[in-house]
Amino acid sequence: MAKMKPIIVAGCGPGHPDYLCPVVKKAVDSAQVLVGAPHLLELFADLNCERIIVQGSMSVVLEKVVNFAPQQIVILVSGDTGLYSLAQLVIKRFGRENCTLLPGISSVQVAFARLALDWSDALLVSAHGRLPQLTTNDLQQHAKVAILAGTLDAINWCAAQLDMLHDEYLVASCEDLTLATEKLQMFYRGSDLVKERFSSRTIFVFLRKELLA
Repeated sequence: MAKMKPIIVAGCGPGHPDYLCPVVKKAVDSAQVLVGAPHLLELFADLNCERIIVQGSMSVVLEKVVNFAPQQIVILVSGDTGLYSLAQLVIKRFGRENCTLLPGISSVQVAFARLALDWSDALLVSAHGRLPQLTTNDLQQHAKVAILAGTLDAINWCAAQLDMLHDEYLVASCEDLTLATEKLQMFYRGSDLVKERFSSRTIFVFLRKELLA
């Protein structure tokens, strides 16, 4: 593998250590400074190095990172570095030429694997911190739509869309994927969806019913 650049951004997958890619483990072993949210740092609890906890403003955290250059800095991000990832904030701050991105396994990949479906034609939408700018008609243009969700507003939005889609679609909730609390459920009515409690690590997948026939 080519010599690492000063800042490595490593995708840590959906949460379970078994889903960490070997290239990420190797990069973390070389870290002099490890940056990440508490649950990501915990994946490497035995590593002896400087640690910066990601809490609050990411821009403030990245300013702290500057103070540790030119040490080997590894920034941990959830899932894959190319899918709704904090990696883009790192690139914006330090420049593409100063960053090496190591991909990870996305929770979206795991969700479709659990459903035994391919996702090459799926629409991927984030509802983290915002509601999807999609209409019911937009959803109907796709047989598969994955919504990265978990907030109450996102759940209510998905429930309302499911009711407006009538009997064409169902929603698969994929919660805490790869973790001990993992749960998959199928919903056919929005009224049933809003009765449930979901973790913040939940993906809702809208599927045309015939896909699971």
